[in-house]
Amino acid sequence: MAAQAKAKFQASMIPLIAIMTALTTVLTMLVKLPTPTRGYLNLSDAMIFFSAYAFGPWVGGVIGGLGPALSDLLSGYPQWAAFTFVIDGLQAVLVGLIVRKFRPANMIVGSVIAGVWKVFGYLIAGGILSGWGPALGEVLGNTGQMVVGLVIAYALFAAVRKAYPPLVRMGNLGVKPAVAIPEDKAETSADNGNGATTGANTSSDAAERTETSGSSHPTGSVN
Repeated sequence: MAAQAKAKFQASMIPLIAIMTALTTVLTMLVKLPTPTRGYLNLSDAMIFFSAYAFGPWVGGVIGGLGPALSDLLSGYPQWAAFTFVIDGLQAVLVGLIVRKFRPANMIVGSVIAGVWKVFGYLIAGGILSGWGPALGEVLGNTGQMVVGLVIAYALFAAVRKAYPPLVRMGNLGVKPAVAIPEDKAETSADNGNGATTGANTSSDAAERTETSGSSHPTGSVN
């Protein structure tokens, strides 16, 4: 039963991943500020953080990596696509792994750690593609992009969480459903139910055998 539920959950996430990836791509392309390394600043961090908060590290990682990478390809920056996929994808994975409870301190610390990784990652990528001078000049801009993205993502997630509380559980954050049956107890109950049914069937079979046995020796017969 657990395996079936997991498979159903994974299948149901495919359309969500596609929609969120497309939305991330569009929002990344919506605001583009050119940089010295022939890249651009954008709003990708907001969607990366939000996806990691809402859907956890792995789904968030797919969305956070694919969305901005597709934006690079569609916007004429193909040289950045592979770097973006790895850097932004790992950024979302880090946020999803670190942030396990919806508390301001947890979310800020986890997001800043992941943001530092992104700034460092783009420093390395920029140095490879355009040289270390231009790459160092982008550190401040990438840091500002991360901070703006964190503020937007936090506000957006708080609003969506308030409107749709189950969103928190999708991201494995620290909110549990009001009524939950542990899996082992549910399986025990199912086993007990099967046992009761088996017992009833056994009693019925025994009764049928008794009736058959009695009919083979009729009483009151005259010889």
